[in-house]
Amino acid sequence: MRFEVTGAEEIAAPIAQVWTRLLDHEYVASCAPNVESVEAADETHFTVVTALGVGSIRLRFTLRVALEDLAAPTFARMRVSGDAPGSAARAEASATLTETAPGATQLDWVLAADVHGTIAGVGARLLKGTARKLTARFWKAFADGVVPGAAPPKGKRAKARTRARKPA
Repeated sequence: MRFEVTGAEEIAAPIAQVWTRLLDHEYVASCAPNVESVEAADETHFTVVTALGVGSIRLRFTLRVALEDLAAPTFARMRVSGDAPGSAARAEASATLTETAPGATQLDWVLAADVHGTIAGVGARLLKGTARKLTARFWKAFADGVVPGAAPPKGKRAKARTRARKPA
């Protein structure tokens, strides 16, 4: 099942501050619902363990995340692929930042996803709505937390760690 969701957030923070947060994997994980852990292989590659539930189905996904096409401070793309027992997901998300006034940034986002298996079969009617709700909630938490003096996101703080690369 393939779907796309889009949205925008107005953020009362300078574009450089929004960009810095966008590349902070610990901050990003703290905004996302149900993230259990994030392991950084390097500055642009991560392994994320998260739970996704649709209807009565709840699965634990291990996701491989890659940041690509980074054009500081205006554009970032993220490619995600992962599996859970009986299901698979692939997604591409992009964020475009535009300075709308001094100290103000508009964040436009797009998520295109392709989901297969149990979660798509059983939860097909609910999947797009759930994805839209969770994605909008993520970007709202992200935007709210970037504002200077704002409280940190209320989501569960994921365990984050950086893994040293093994010598070749």
